[in-house]
Amino acid sequence: MANPLANQKKIRGWKRRVKQIEQWKKRYIELDMEELERNQRDYVKLWIDPFYRLTRRNPPLWYARLLLAAMIEVYQSWSRQMSGFNEPYYLKIWLYHPHFINSQIVVAFREALHFYDDTFDPGQAAKAFPAQLYGGVPGVPQLTWELAIDADRYWLSDLQKDMEWGFSTEKDIEAIQNKAYASETITLSDGEDMVFKVRVGDVWLGEIV
Repeated sequence: MANPLANQKKIRGWKRRVKQIEQWKKRYIELDMEELERNQRDYVKLWIDPFYRLTRRNPPLWYARLLLAAMIEVYQSWSRQMSGFNEPYYLKIWLYHPHFINSQIVVAFREALHFYDDTFDPGQAAKAFPAQLYGGVPGVPQLTWELAIDADRYWLSDLQKDMEWGFSTEKDIEAIQNKAYASETITLSDGEDMVFKVRVGDVWLGEIV
């Protein structure tokens, strides 16, 4: 998860950081068709140092806008390539807010066409796209943006193990349960488990329709 507080640490060499965006775009502008044919789905994340590390940090807004513009160019290129198949496909930008650095482009088709259908729960229908942040980025107005929930998922069995090992307490588990906007019982091969969903932000799903 991106850590907004990490932005307090000074970053040097911004000219080099800007060049990294262009390098990232050139690397992924062409969809790896062999990989796609093999796995029938693919994705690209913002693997740009020092933001995308084990502990992630969000870039400043001006840099995030440059990244989003590059993502849209890659998306448009992938869209042209996928249209050549003349068959249904899933292709969207997942724009995370406020954890922008988690954003990515995702594509799937054929047997994997519906692989991502249940990745997110729908967000509040009345909430507007943050145009004040990204509305001026080239290509953003041409995309249709659907709101979903960025959620952390906690399995009850994992929480109970953490408590047994002394990593958490019963109050910690209660706090997660109280913060959860939803929970559901999942049937697994070895029995049932419960998952709690805690909202940590929004995900805007962008696509050309």
